[in-house]
Amino acid sequence: MSNALLRKILLGLWGMALLIFPLNFPVFAAQTEEAAADDVTKLQAEISADIAKTRTAVEAELENVNLESLDVVRRLDELASLNETVSDDMAAWGYTEAQRELHTQILSELTVAYTAYNALTQVQTVQPEPELPVLPTSPDINTSDALRQEINKVSRGLDIQVFMLQSKLSKLRLDLANAERLKKEAQEDKEGGAPLELPRTHTLALESARLNVALSSFQVRTVRQGFDQNVALIGRLKRRLAAMKEDLIFPEEVLNANLKTLQERIDALIVEMEGARKALDSASSAVVRARAALTGRGAVDIGAPGGLMTPALSLYMARTARATYWEYMTTLLDDEIALLRETQQVWRERYKLFRDEASGEEIWKDRDEAQKRISDLNIQLAGVRTLEADVFRRVAMMQKQMEEAQNAGREGPQEDQPRTSDLSAEDRSRVLQNMLQAIENGRKITTDVLNRYEALIPNTIFFYQRLYTEASDRISALRIAEKVHSFSRETIMGFLDTELWQGEGYSVTVWRLAVAILVFLSSFFLSSMGSRWLKRRMMNRFNASETAASATQRIVFYILWIAFALTALNIVKIPLTAFAFLGGAFAVGFGFGMQNIFNNLISGFIVIFSRPFKVSDIISVAGTEGTVQDIGSRSTTIKTWDGLDVVLPNRYFLENSVTNWTGSDPRRRNVLTVGVSYNADTRKVEELMLDVMKGHSRVLKDPAPFVIFRNFGDSALEFEGYYWIDLHQVSFLKVASDMRHHLISLFREEGIEIPYPQQDVHIIPHETDAKEASPHETGGN
Repeated sequence: MSNALLRKILLGLWGMALLIFPLNFPVFAAQTEEAAADDVTKLQAEISADIAKTRTAVEAELENVNLESLDVVRRLDELASLNETVSDDMAAWGYTEAQRELHTQILSELTVAYTAYNALTQVQTVQPEPELPVLPTSPDINTSDALRQEINKVSRGLDIQVFMLQSKLSKLRLDLANAERLKKEAQEDKEGGAPLELPRTHTLALESARLNVALSSFQVRTVRQGFDQNVALIGRLKRRLAAMKEDLIFPEEVLNANLKTLQERIDALIVEMEGARKALDSASSAVVRARAALTGRGAVDIGAPGGLMTPALSLYMARTARATYWEYMTTLLDDEIALLRETQQVWRERYKLFRDEASGEEIWKDRDEAQKRISDLNIQLAGVRTLEADVFRRVAMMQKQMEEAQNAGREGPQEDQPRTSDLSAEDRSRVLQNMLQAIENGRKITTDVLNRYEALIPNTIFFYQRLYTEASDRISALRIAEKVHSFSRETIMGFLDTELWQGEGYSVTVWRLAVAILVFLSSFFLSSMGSRWLKRRMMNRFNASETAASATQRIVFYILWIAFALTALNIVKIPLTAFAFLGGAFAVGFGFGMQNIFNNLISGFIVIFSRPFKVSDIISVAGTEGTVQDIGSRSTTIKTWDGLDVVLPNRYFLENSVTNWTGSDPRRRNVLTVGVSYNADTRKVEELMLDVMKGHSRVLKDPAPFVIFRNFGDSALEFEGYYWIDLHQVSFLKVASDMRHHLISLFREEGIEIPYPQQDVHIIPHETDAKEASPHETGGN
């Protein structure tokens, strides 16, 4: 196959893939939403499992601890009394200074813990269920968006609560482990093991540990309650969203109102931008003047050890921070104007999608561009958060420098910080004031600029996500076909018109070959249906045997199949000479790969027409015995006595001897063999055997059964009873079993014994031994 032909085939398959793959996307989007709901449910289950793991341990630890409100107040009074006398008590106990410090610390921690627990129990422990936010009641697109934004907001709150729950659970596990350790130490002291160094202090520490367990458990329950309420709130919001989905409207008035609101905001930002640029120009000029004023040591970097902090240097810092603020502000305003204009375009595209006015190509374009912008905006948001952390770091550094400058004025200069002690009080005040302005401008970058980015970018991402989802939901088979028609029609048609081979007066293309194959496969089903109809007609109308009808069916099937195949080739104008080059390959295939197939096929026709057996006959061949179920053109199916279907190639029936037990006569003679004791009455035995065979309902009366006294055996007298049965009606194994049961019952009644195998052994003494033996010692068996 040439490279050009291979390339065409691959391009054609690619075009077909465009037709098939996108059909699954709406389903994928729906599955994604369901997966998000399943994630919340799964998260709830995991949190419940984590809390359940600690619940038993907490209950066991606090079983004998009194934490009712009155008990807590009483214990606080007791701790207050202990604090008043603690110094005298520790002196009486003989505590060292380190032991005194430890005891005082634990006593203080215990008082703080009780106070905190008392405060927690005084507030309302059952939080009210959060109410649905006040949103517009009209079922338009704005209400739907507001509901989705509220769901996103509550979902972000869930993330925070999950983090808090994990933190509180970790604290609870640590408190439980600490309490367990303290109890173990107390137990060892009680049992005479390692004695406690400070029993009184240890008791307070254990009480403090248990109280911390109670505090942590209380906090876990509180956070979990809020988490469950938020999950329930999300469920209510989603149900409300689902309820309005069928009645959702997006009139042109709503579109125009949204565009107008965004335009008014853009106009206000443009005015704000003009003021910000003027402020930036002014701040930049001030920076240039402040830098020119720097001379001598004032130009030393502020962070350098030994650098002199002068009013000029601090003024330069303040002016630089202000210029940086306005630079960030102008960038923000420019980005905000651009994003609001993008949002206006998103609203226009969403309106076209809602009104089904967008073409398939436009839908694909909306979806792809929305996906790209979501990715870009997420990267931009991550950059804003990184910048925010950097601004916080710089502001913290300037705050520290200002504090160090203040301390240097009081305590004298340190070796590793800017010196301000050499300045006058007025200059030092100017330095501190300038540094304070620099810090304030750094903070304004976060509050006025970066925080606006934090709200602006996620809001824009939300609208692009809605555009992406709505475009995906509206991708239909028609629009996908339009895209394939637009982008892949030439590729697919070029693939179908690809010439595979040609000859004199004809050419075979992919399209013609595909049609021929389709017609050829259809001919298989049509031939099968026609031949089966003929078989039923022969059996019902002409009372033909099943074997003959099956044989005729197969012959007609192959005739019809060949006729339809030739018709298929004629329809697509492919002459038989087009396949002449395949003759050698078919000849090799017939000679080698298809040898056994044709052997079995020909053997099948021989079996069908020679009729050595037919369906329902009982046969035995090549070690297989059973009933013939089906005689096919290639193989024959036999059901064995074990209920197994054995498929034998037809050539087996020509290469091996076949025993047909029911071919011409279904009657079969069987033998009932029995051995009796030599003491038995042989005539009685013969009479009983005849009675048993004649009395069985399945034994044929003609020919009549008879009994033969076969032989004098080594251990018994041998009898054989001969009888005939019809194999079409009964199994000879079952008949023989029934007669054996009956016969042994009659033998027992008549006292006739069926002996075990036996042998008499006679011992002949040696001639010498016989002479020496006494007469009464000589004998034999």
